[in-house]
Amino acid sequence: MKKALLAASLLLATNIHAQPLEDLMVHPDQLVAGKRLDEYANTWWQWTYTMPQEISPVRDITGKYCHVGQQGDVWFLAGGYGASKIKRRCEVPAGKHIFFPVINMAYWPRYEGSTTCESVKRSAALNNDELLSIEVELDSMKALNPSGTRLASRECFDLLGLVPREYNPPVVYPAATDGYWVMLKPLSKGTHVLRFNAMYNRDKGAFSKMAQDIEYELVVK
Repeated sequence: MKKALLAASLLLATNIHAQPLEDLMVHPDQLVAGKRLDEYANTWWQWTYTMPQEISPVRDITGKYCHVGQQGDVWFLAGGYGASKIKRRCEVPAGKHIFFPVINMAYWPRYEGSTTCESVKRSAALNNDELLSIEVELDSMKALNPSGTRLASRECFDLLGLVPREYNPPVVYPAATDGYWVMLKPLSKGTHVLRFNAMYNRDKGAFSKMAQDIEYELVVK
């Protein structure tokens, strides 16, 4: 009986003093390198369109291409297009913030002038208004309030705005994103395991039942 009580006490103490993941997360209202987190969400989508599909970190299922297109103080991690269950390994330089979508939507016009900024914002929000579940975990730490990470574009953006001008990319504006995004503070050197998953439960519409289930082995060097 004494051993059982001791074990229960130790378990309780461990749970009380367990570090919540929020301690390593940047609050949605804070700036990173002078930019708001919703601006990084816009840039994340532009980043996904700066490389060929065959080396896209979003389409990659191993992490081999996680370094492609990275620049600046923030390192982007990918989820997957549509419903996805993916496990990747990624080497990340020390000192970088890490930004990723747990689940999100983006909308843009099929042709120039076919819609408005407010319209694509509303479309991007629809599935996110019907979030069914969400979890974010790093090592042994879990986010206590992962649904509090929702971000939406304040300003619309040109989806191809980061493609070098010499390639003469078309203007894909207005684009907007809405979803659940996490900005992690720089992690300690070594290996970390990051897991995040979420699911929509909207009655109908594109990707209305989409689920993301992503795991990363992050090697910080």
